[in-house]
Amino acid sequence: MTMGDQNRKTPSSLSTTETSLAIVEKIRAHNGIRLRTLTEELDLSKSTVHAHLTTLRNNRYVVKEGEFYHLGLKFFELGEYVISRKDIYEIAEQEVNALNKRVDQIADFSVEEHGRVLSLYSELYNTQSSFLSDRRTFYMHNTASGKAILAEFSKSKVEKVIDRWGLPSETEYSISTLDELYMELEETQERGYAINDEEVVTGLFSVAKPVMHTDGRVCGAVSLDSPKYRINNDSINEFASQLDQTVQNIEQKLDDGSYSI
Repeated sequence: MTMGDQNRKTPSSLSTTETSLAIVEKIRAHNGIRLRTLTEELDLSKSTVHAHLTTLRNNRYVVKEGEFYHLGLKFFELGEYVISRKDIYEIAEQEVNALNKRVDQIADFSVEEHGRVLSLYSELYNTQSSFLSDRRTFYMHNTASGKAILAEFSKSKVEKVIDRWGLPSETEYSISTLDELYMELEETQERGYAINDEEVVTGLFSVAKPVMHTDGRVCGAVSLDSPKYRINNDSINEFASQLDQTVQNIEQKLDDGSYSI
């Protein structure tokens, strides 16, 4: 950003944008919210919040149903564009579907953005509902895909992620200290794959491997998820082997130059 860019962004304009974004986040968090609740939680005047809501409604980002404000389908349009705009989505779709057919488990390709991990493509989006199906972002320290990606980051980059998002626990098995995380990432590098042992959802076990671009960047991770009761050493080894094949296929398609990330 140049000094000219910085000068053009006044405190008032930043505050206005942040207020609109805060309203969007509150609507999502509450799955619909009344105007009065918004004003109370944001500690803003009714007129200010209403003005933001009016702008958001006029631009199709928000809809009003009775007394409740909800996010509009404009976000769905934008989300579909964001998800599919990169060529890696096409590769992920092909290879995740093939992996899913080979092992009959939950196959997934995830990417990192702003220190969070997002499921870019899963066969589940076309078949059934699950904890993945809403495409919400996850913390990196307690997901197999997140740890597979973190293991390829420099220590300073890992620290930036944790400084921003912390190490919140979602189950009793979640990693809760930086020392635990570093130990887990070291083990991930040694064995060649990351695991999630009931750290996000109780009863869920996941194995993931990173996908690397030709220039050494990590561009995502492929994972297989299974109920914990089905997991043993043989199944983990089989998952790792199947993930190897998928990762090689994706990286080969990236290497041939016909795709980009």
